[in-house]
Amino acid sequence: MKIGRSHKHYSYCLFVLDIFVCTSSFAIAYWIRHFNQFPSISQDYISILPYIVVVWVLSLWYFELYKLKFGIGMELMQILKAGLTGMSLLLAISFFYRGFSFSRIATAVFITILIFSTYFSRMVLHLFLQNILKSIKWQQQVLVIGCGEVGKKIITELCLNTSEYRVVGFLDDDESLQHTYYYHVPCQGKISDLGKVLDRNPINEVIIAFPSASQELYQKIMHICSERDIKYRFVPKLFQVMLQDITIDVLDGVPLVGIKGNNLTGFNYLLKRGFDIFASLFSLIILSPILVFTALLIKIMSPGPVFFTQERFGYNKQPFQFYKFRSMHHNTDESIHEEYVKNWINNGKESAIKDGNIEVHKLTNDPRIIPHIGKFIRKYSIDELPQLFNVLNGDMSLVGPRPCLQYEMEQYKPWHKARFDALPGITGLWQVSGRNRITFDEMVRLDISYLQNWSFEKDIIILLKTPFVVLFDKAY
Repeated sequence: MKIGRSHKHYSYCLFVLDIFVCTSSFAIAYWIRHFNQFPSISQDYISILPYIVVVWVLSLWYFELYKLKFGIGMELMQILKAGLTGMSLLLAISFFYRGFSFSRIATAVFITILIFSTYFSRMVLHLFLQNILKSIKWQQQVLVIGCGEVGKKIITELCLNTSEYRVVGFLDDDESLQHTYYYHVPCQGKISDLGKVLDRNPINEVIIAFPSASQELYQKIMHICSERDIKYRFVPKLFQVMLQDITIDVLDGVPLVGIKGNNLTGFNYLLKRGFDIFASLFSLIILSPILVFTALLIKIMSPGPVFFTQERFGYNKQPFQFYKFRSMHHNTDESIHEEYVKNWINNGKESAIKDGNIEVHKLTNDPRIIPHIGKFIRKYSIDELPQLFNVLNGDMSLVGPRPCLQYEMEQYKPWHKARFDALPGITGLWQVSGRNRITFDEMVRLDISYLQNWSFEKDIIILLKTPFVVLFDKAY
């Protein structure tokens, strides 16, 4: 589900940003190549800079990178194509620009810096403007009717991947959903309450995510919306057989519909793996003081090893040694956690317990946890940092489904096993989308959606959101 509209002002922002990034990248590349001459720059380089900026902007325009829709990350592949095109044109210009030889080393450095600077600067701009949009309420207020599998998919997509839409609530006749939340979206009542809800809320659009509804109910909902001049859209009945994402191909004019599979293959896998190696190595270097200090505290405050190792199952159900800082007493009874996991997987919403005013799916007051240091490193997920070694080793990724235990895997339904189609992750869509407040089935649906719709931009967004979830316990 791709929702978004063109934003001229957003394109103007991108245009200005791209010029600034191009100029800055050029200066950095020149400094790397001629650091002994910086900040003075050769007149030849200055004279060719306007041509470079024009070539770069035209390359981005050619690959439609100014036609982005708000809430959707840009494709790194398109920027790479623009970079290669720009480099080719730049070399051609330097060939015809007599009297000036543009350094090939400077060209390579410049293009490399430019590609990644453009990508990350646009990502930061996107997130920045997204937060501004949310804060000043420049959003379409949406009400979703139905919170079954279809409704949850729509709410998830609207909450995660769009900025111009805000889901103010949902309606459903299921008694168990009354006065509950999904993705921080409240249930506003039953479908029969539609008129009242529309009258008391400034709603711009209604989405009928209830494909099994009768024709009579459809007409009633559309009549209520039309009376109030409120836009409405609905999910077609065909969607009942398409609860997973689909692919559509045309063979000699005949449409072929299939179920969308794992998107982490080929170049996507290589891109993700390359980033994992670079980012995990960089993180280990930056976080090394925290790692050493945590290890010392554990050793001082609790007898036993610093690290907790355990057999987990990852890609293709392959076992591997999983690393964490030990936050529990040594040689504790695992049956407490095993009972909790089985209950969480098999009993859905009934497995939730009260934690203050909210229902959560987690093991509370665990007697196995080391007082003080154990609780602290678990609260702020410091105990997870050694998994960066798992990432370097190729057993895990920075982002992905969480690795499972043997007794957890034994409880899986057949469709749950789609989680094994990729490397498990330290963080993931589940962690930034509700974490302890969603059921196991909902977590698996998020994992499957992540694998089917993977993009490098989504990994970056999840990684950027994770610290806020950890520090402030706020899922997005």
